[in-house]
Amino acid sequence: MSARTVSTPVLIIGAGPSGMVSALCLAKRGIDCILIERRQGLDTHPKAHELSARSIEILHELGLGYDELSAEASPAEDAAKVLFCDTIGEEFGCIDLRAGSIGRKYREHLEAPMPYLNLSQVELEKILHKHVAASPRIQSLYNHQWNSFEQDEEGVTSRIENRATGETFTIRSQYVLCADGAGSRGRKALGIEMRGPDKLLDVVNAYFQADLRHVVRTRGKLYFIFSPKAPGSVFIAHHVEKRWVFHHPVATPYEKIEEYTPEVMQKKIKAALGRDDVEIRITSTSHWRMTAQVADRFRSGRVFLVGDAAHRFPPTGGLGMNSGIGDAHNLAWKLAMVLDRRAPPALLDSYEAERRPVSQTNCDESRLNYERMGEVAEAFGINVKDARWLTETLSSSTMRALPKKLRAFAERQAQRYAESVLSRYHRDPSVRERVLSAIAQQKSHFDRIGLDLGYTYEEGAILRDGSPPAASDDHVSSYVPSTRPGARFPHFWLDGNDRRQSSRSLIDYHASTLLVGAAATARPSDVEALDQVESLHGVRLFKLGAAEIPACHVAAVHTALQIEPDGALLIRPDGHVAWRQPRGVTLSVVLIASIVRQVYGA
Repeated sequence: MSARTVSTPVLIIGAGPSGMVSALCLAKRGIDCILIERRQGLDTHPKAHELSARSIEILHELGLGYDELSAEASPAEDAAKVLFCDTIGEEFGCIDLRAGSIGRKYREHLEAPMPYLNLSQVELEKILHKHVAASPRIQSLYNHQWNSFEQDEEGVTSRIENRATGETFTIRSQYVLCADGAGSRGRKALGIEMRGPDKLLDVVNAYFQADLRHVVRTRGKLYFIFSPKAPGSVFIAHHVEKRWVFHHPVATPYEKIEEYTPEVMQKKIKAALGRDDVEIRITSTSHWRMTAQVADRFRSGRVFLVGDAAHRFPPTGGLGMNSGIGDAHNLAWKLAMVLDRRAPPALLDSYEAERRPVSQTNCDESRLNYERMGEVAEAFGINVKDARWLTETLSSSTMRALPKKLRAFAERQAQRYAESVLSRYHRDPSVRERVLSAIAQQKSHFDRIGLDLGYTYEEGAILRDGSPPAASDDHVSSYVPSTRPGARFPHFWLDGNDRRQSSRSLIDYHASTLLVGAAATARPSDVEALDQVESLHGVRLFKLGAAEIPACHVAAVHTALQIEPDGALLIRPDGHVAWRQPRGVTLSVVLIASIVRQVYGA
């Protein structure tokens, strides 16, 4: 008897953040999908923890409230601090993201009350899962594994296995999204290669629950540990009173991952804490490999790569999960337009054209952040290459062959030397100054508003107007609002100091928005027909002259939009500007149809 076949417009493989956001975006556009996940349920071992300004903005558009997102996040004061320490209670320096102008520049450009959240991916997935489960358009199948697919001109046939029962069946879909993580089986089946180094570092980590309020000197979200008893370790405080993750580098192949048992990890944690009297309850351990890679293609026929399946970054910068959320938000509305026959399949080519350059930039910056971390060690007088060689030597088979006492002696001598080097920070003012300067130079690792909000699509579903990119001396830590085609439509308050209506409230993921200046006119013969452009062309009209904008603020709104009172902008469903005519716009159905056809191919 043949296996049963299930049909759906879109199959999504992988129910991590990228997969669930893809499903929610499709559902918001009225598209049904099936979401499959090989795990039995939600993951309980934390991975990412940084939710960026842009991701918060996207999730809020999908119905996730600000209070809902922040409920299990660490306090904003904690999330703003990054510590560089000997052991966790012995600090060398701190980066405070709320100091100076950093916090202010975020507030100026966001409707959201928070610029970022230190929120465990585990907690975020719980929130996303609740919204996915509430949607009648999303069918979630946990404990189901994708095994293979075959494409033809009409769609994709995927073979699925129910891991609980052993039953196999097929899902017939028009499109497939592979959101199945860094080791994506879907990507490998497509023969898509990853470009970039496949190993920068091997890391083991432990998720533990503890209240460390009385252990840390300063509450923060990240603690980089330089103690020679646990060199290169990092504590992530998902919540100082509740949840912690401890990461420790492994000198593979000299050290073996399996040697880092929960008992060994507990000793390492206590060494990095500098305390033996703290109760540590390890919930789970895992390991991962740091890479810096981007897929050479994001699409093969009707199958698309989303999130970690398409790109794998070092965690330094917190750009991985956030890039995946951006991928999902970019692709889903295009799929919906094609499935609804509002655009030809060629529109889907713009996904790779737009997202791959952004992913490559984020990958390069993440790797640079990782490499820059060595500057702090070098400021102490530690040669990073020599330190790595020493770690490898102490872990080598030659050292392991020595008598236990002799090996322990060698390790103690190495630790004492490293401790003497670190102690220069307290003994030598010039070393202290050098270290503090090196720490300050790490700020762009965390102060990344340009990467969060300032990325612009140079190719894809846009009509370039010949204007140059917004001038900026720092594409990472500076953001210059722009309505240039390809840019994220900026936030500003339409009602001035009342601060009740954001310009971003004009955007609707269901449709494109044609924003028209207060003085723009329409052909008399087209006035009635313009009321039908949303149903005919998927474009909502919003004329500033009809908005509740204080008269004294109208000129400022036009300035922020970078158009004259008779200009106009077309904003895509994902909130990026598609077309701009700064002046001389006469509205007509023909004009709108022409713009839509040129942008979307409709």
